[in-house]
Amino acid sequence: MERPIGIIVSEPHALAGQGSRSSGNFSTEWFGGAHVMLVEVTVDGQIDNTITFSIAEDKSGSDPVRARDVKNNDQVGYIGSNSLYICEVRCPANKNFMITFKPYVN
Repeated sequence: MERPIGIIVSEPHALAGQGSRSSGNFSTEWFGGAHVMLVEVTVDGQIDNTITFSIAEDKSGSDPVRARDVKNNDQVGYIGSNSLYICEVRCPANKNFMITFKPYVN
């Protein structure tokens, strides 16, 4: 089993006092060398294909969105950062969900 690039648990809605942020920060920077990340989304340990979200980078001033409308089994270009977070969530299950970013292997 390959080591994941990053793992984060997200709320199904924006955190209190936040416009659209639904998770804390997570890092992918340590991994390096990957070109593509494969996204796995689970709720209660089961794959979920209904949840979509965006990935933003926490910066001073305006936070750039690095990937939009991401869902389970998507391939996202590698984003190396220590300050990524999940936002713009659409979660029909209305439960916390886990996102695992894995290195994409052909």
